[in-house]
Parts: sequence; C-alpha cells; structure tokens
Amino acid sequence: MASRMDEFRDFVGRYPKLRDDVRSGKRTWQNIYEEWVLYGEQDPQWQQYLDDNQASTNTTSNSNTQTQQQSNPQSLNDSIKNILSYVQKINPESLNRTLNTVQKVVQIAQSFGSKSNIPTNYINSVYNDWWD
Repeated sequence: MASRMDEFRDFVGRYPKLRDDVRSGKRTWQNIYEEWVLYGEQDPQWQQYLDDNQASTNTTSNSNTQTQQQSNPQSLNDSIKNILSYVQKINPESLNRTLNTVQKVVQIAQSFGSKSNIPTNYINSVYNDWWD
C-alpha cells in the first residue's frame, strides 16, 4: 500500500509546473501538500500546473469520468444499500460485549504500566527484627 507521501510524489510527477512555482519562490511544498490533502487532486486549481499536452488529455478524461458518474446513479444506490445492510447485521449486544472486553484489556494494560499499583511493602517475617 502506497503511503500518502508516495501518492503526493505521484501527484507532483503528473503536475510538473508545480516544481517551477516552488523553485521561483511563489509557493512552498508544505503549502502545496496541505492544499492537495484538503482539496484533492480533482480540484480545478491544479489544471494550471499541467503540461500543455497533458492538459488536453486530462480535461477529456475528467469529463468522461463525470459523465460516467452522473449516468450511473444505480451503482451509488447499490453501495448505499450494501452499507446499510451491513450496519443492520451488527448485533448491539455483541458490540457492547466486545467494547467492554476491550476496555478491560486496556485497564489491565494500564495497571501494568503504572508504578503506583505495585506494592512496596516487603514480606513481614520474624527475621525482620533480627536485621534492625
């Protein structure tokens, strides 16, 4: 699975004019990355950073994708129905038991990590007086 940074590198590779803006000082990589995360690659602001031959190809593919999405609302309805059927199959009692179990495990793990729960009293024996 590609990391988010690998996806961003691929994005920059597809929009080569971004490098020119960074080199000229108009933008920073941090700024570009933040806008890419917030707006996504489909935002129209990125079109200005395509090469001229890529811009015409990309515009055609974007219009085809939008047409396919608009002409196929049935697939969206099917997806929503699948999600709803999955949610309906969830047993609330089972979910509650699972969450309670997870909570107990976390509490046990926390008790191992805290030093305040470790007893500091030594074993009392008759020989303690001998050492005093």
